[in-house]
Amino acid sequence: MGNTSSMSIDNKIDYKKIVLGILSIFLYIFLTKLPTPEGLTLEGQKALVLMLVAVIWWVFEIVPIGISAVLFTMLLDTLKIVPLSEALSNFTIATIFFILSTLIIAKAFIDSGLGKRISLFVSCLFGTKANMVLLSFMLPTAVISTVLVDIPTAIIFSSIAYSILQKNNCIPGKSNFGKAMMMGIPIASALGGFGTPAGSGINVLSISLLKSTANMDISFIQWTIIGFPMAMILTLFSWFILTKMFPPEFEYVKGFEDVKEERKKLGPLSTAEKKFLVIFTTTIILWFTQGWTGISIPLASVLAAFTLFLPGINLVTWEKANSSVSWNVLLLLGAANTLGMAIYSQKGAEWIATTFLSNLGSTNIITILLAVSSFGIFSHLLLPVATAVVAVAIPVLSILASNLGINPAILALPIAFTASCVFLIPLDPIPLTTYDYKYWKLWDMPKPGIIISLLWIICNVIFMYFASLIGII
Repeated sequence: MGNTSSMSIDNKIDYKKIVLGILSIFLYIFLTKLPTPEGLTLEGQKALVLMLVAVIWWVFEIVPIGISAVLFTMLLDTLKIVPLSEALSNFTIATIFFILSTLIIAKAFIDSGLGKRISLFVSCLFGTKANMVLLSFMLPTAVISTVLVDIPTAIIFSSIAYSILQKNNCIPGKSNFGKAMMMGIPIASALGGFGTPAGSGINVLSISLLKSTANMDISFIQWTIIGFPMAMILTLFSWFILTKMFPPEFEYVKGFEDVKEERKKLGPLSTAEKKFLVIFTTTIILWFTQGWTGISIPLASVLAAFTLFLPGINLVTWEKANSSVSWNVLLLLGAANTLGMAIYSQKGAEWIATTFLSNLGSTNIITILLAVSSFGIFSHLLLPVATAVVAVAIPVLSILASNLGINPAILALPIAFTASCVFLIPLDPIPLTTYDYKYWKLWDMPKPGIIISLLWIICNVIFMYFASLIGII
């Protein structure tokens, strides 16, 4: 019977995906047969259209993202866009190894018990009033997400929050406090994710693209000086917005007696927790001192992950680490970077910059920052794949900055920061970590999301303007 069931699942045909796949192929043929626009090479035209088709396949998951990512990388050579050797060299970037390492580090953080310990200790950090409990979850989530992968952080805090919601009889779909909590945690996690380069693979990819296209280095400290305070300010804004949009149905939260009991049961720091703290603290020091040690952010992360496996440390096994690794994410990062660099090398980025953005040269820097930040936020409505947004936009903005005589980082960083904006269409894995608890619906997130997004644009403009003015970048 088990085999019969398995066969029935395998034989199920999704005709929508088949139609979309076929239409995307015809779309590629049609758009590449059109006359090549002036200033754009045929190879650049093909690269731009191939990226469009790839995004369609990724958004609708016509086949698993990982295998389609590999296919589109290989097609660059078959379609005579760039040689296979160039495509593969752009695929195997340090960002992939950074993501792999941080996922392993996050797994060790959870398995060591330190993640649970921290979440239990901060859950009533600001008191037991409902609004303060929400802040006690959101602010620590944002802080931890600046140095650890977003999704595991959201999972840890949401699991503790869920038990508290149950003890307070918060009914899924009806409880305002439940909505605010289960939306606030992933919002804080996403915002914290851009606070430092270590918060997200998108950040490291952005730094890599800026280096490749503008030969410019952004240090961990430079990024953090701008990103961390902005992330914390936006988290506080988000908390305030959620409390006003979804006022809690009770003043005080009960159930913290059980939390205190769980804290007592934990006892002092375990050996595993101490080992993790030493390794991770060393890693953070290496991230901040990369300019002096010469150890890059990805290398420091790989060294940390490597150390977790060493005999005598044994904080994680390969089997457990492998189960925590999202190969779809790793392969998508590689493919997006490869396609983005193909667009850049074949003059597609230059064509976009000169054709569509040249008029920005007649405006002031604040207007340019406003336009770039708005694009970074609202591009997710049309292109809800952050890696693709960054891979296309940063090469284009590097060229635009060069044409305008502006520091490329001033235009590139706002895109990198806003790549985490997942509040308008909450289809990203970060908000979906709490969606299954059923406290909020897909149409609930855009309500606070649009206000947070507009505040994000304003913060981006202010922070980037003053960062350039006082010479941080």
